[in-house]
Amino acid sequence: MDDSSASLKQRAITAALSANWEEALAINQEILTSEPNNVDALNRIARAYFELGDFKLSKKNYQESLKIDPYNQIAYKFIKRIEACAKKGVKLPNGKNGKNHSILETISNLSDLFIEEPGKTKVVNLLKVAEPKKLSFLSPGTPVLLVLRNRCIAVTDQNSDYLGVLPDDLSHQLTRLINGGNKYQALIKTVKINAIAILIREIYRSTRFRNQPSFLENSGETFSYSSDNIYFGDTEDSSEDTENEEES
Repeated sequence: MDDSSASLKQRAITAALSANWEEALAINQEILTSEPNNVDALNRIARAYFELGDFKLSKKNYQESLKIDPYNQIAYKFIKRIEACAKKGVKLPNGKNGKNHSILETISNLSDLFIEEPGKTKVVNLLKVAEPKKLSFLSPGTPVLLVLRNRCIAVTDQNSDYLGVLPDDLSHQLTRLINGGNKYQALIKTVKINAIAILIREIYRSTRFRNQPSFLENSGETFSYSSDNIYFGDTEDSSEDTENEEES
């Protein structure tokens, strides 16, 4: 890849992470003129159309991407999201009218919303985040999984692709609470070129912790999101190391 191509690619990724979808669309279309089989550029074009509300063109470009790379999981994932949005009748305002709306803003307008409560929610900046290329395909409002590991809690997307880890103190705290019976949901709040923040919400509190809030510090902010778009990870495979740490 020459310097010009590398520069265009970086500009395309930066535009996507900055939610400048019209700019991202133009840059990736320029990439396709010289590299018509560039799967990543097709994916980014499809993603831009998705965020601008043109589901038809988004799906078409993802399908073109799949013709080149039949194992393209990003395309499969977004086609399913497009079909789900179509079934619900979700329509995003077109960015050409001067409005760029993320999927989170659309979700916030649905009827079945949850309002966050102090002590039950926390916005967390992930550590050791995935590479910018992977982050560029993420959207605010996208569900993520909390995966318990030996010494930390990792965060992955619905395809089990790694996104980052929680800070050590929060990992230890949530591991103890989850192993004690608490349950949590998480979604992406913000995505930047080298950073990702998620919102974690307590959805069930064990009687063991009935008087103990999950999060002692809360900024006082409230967030809304749809229950249809939130999931929590399977913690059955978590290590017994946490119980030993708790005893010590």
